[in-house]
Amino acid sequence: MRSRGLILGFCALALAAGCSGPKGDPSDKSYGVRAGDDRMNWAMATARSTAPTFIAALKAPTASQTAFAVKMRFDDDGKTEYMWLVPVTYDGSRFHGRVNNTPEAVTNVKRGDSVTVEPANIADWMYVDNNRLVGGYTTRVIRDMMSPSERAEFDRSSPYRVD
Repeated sequence: MRSRGLILGFCALALAAGCSGPKGDPSDKSYGVRAGDDRMNWAMATARSTAPTFIAALKAPTASQTAFAVKMRFDDDGKTEYMWLVPVTYDGSRFHGRVNNTPEAVTNVKRGDSVTVEPANIADWMYVDNNRLVGGYTTRVIRDMMSPSERAEFDRSSPYRVD
């Protein structure tokens, strides 16, 4: 990888099913993570290996399951940024969604653009079930990296609990 670090588009996803994006969400914010971060690499590998769990829930959500999203990587002129896609659908081979973050590092995509990604290439997935985060492996890593005051603010403003 040519860049020294990665920028992870991170969104608390204050979403209701069918909404185009967060309302009053203060976390359309990026966090820099070095390219070789073991925790983040584990989170992304875990998301990819558990994608069938996400697909099953996305295909047949229960009444308590909302805010389905996948995170994907965007590269542009040696810069890398990861951003969430919502709403997300699955056609049997690829996810389709709209970029739900405002890019800070890349310029070849913008918030609201329609994009497609194969399950093997996602960086993360998440949904909310009974107000609890399911998946969201990179979100959990980033939350753990926050200072105690940032984490408390995240927890206060988040529409879901992180167990």
